[in-house]
Amino acid sequence: MTELRVTIFGVGSRMMRDERAGIAVLEELARRPLPPGVLLRETGTDGYGLATDLEDADVAIVVDCAQMGKEPGTVLAFSPEEAESRFLDRRMSLHSLDVLSVIQLARQLGCKATIRIVGIQPATVEVGDELSEAVAAAVPRAVALVEREVAAAIRNRPAEHAEQRGKG
Repeated sequence: MTELRVTIFGVGSRMMRDERAGIAVLEELARRPLPPGVLLRETGTDGYGLATDLEDADVAIVVDCAQMGKEPGTVLAFSPEEAESRFLDRRMSLHSLDVLSVIQLARQLGCKATIRIVGIQPATVEVGDELSEAVAAAVPRAVALVEREVAAAIRNRPAEHAEQRGKG
């Protein structure tokens, strides 16, 4: 029996205030019970590491602060394809890691994972280890959205995983 492998990636820099939003969400998720087959992975700003790590997941949820042109603290979930059509600035990330380019690289390397992005609009990106008020208030909403994304992934798992689960 093969379990669906869902990996939640927290992207960002611990040294830059709202830039650490993805990591803050991951830290909160680590305090909660997770369904079987769900892993948490902090990637920092290592784009090449993320590209290769995506290959190990059936479903990947990438959590990052993102310049989406919204109010600070706004939390949205979308596919990489939706991001390309919804946001004018293809380089949504504020750090050297361009999440959409990394996902594109992973696809070129053969990644077949279903990928969702949970973006949090930052208020400030400057040196410091505390989130802005708006982004700190958004973390629980982002956690809830990630949990809904995980539940949907499990509910809609690919047929080969559902069949294998039913054989036990």
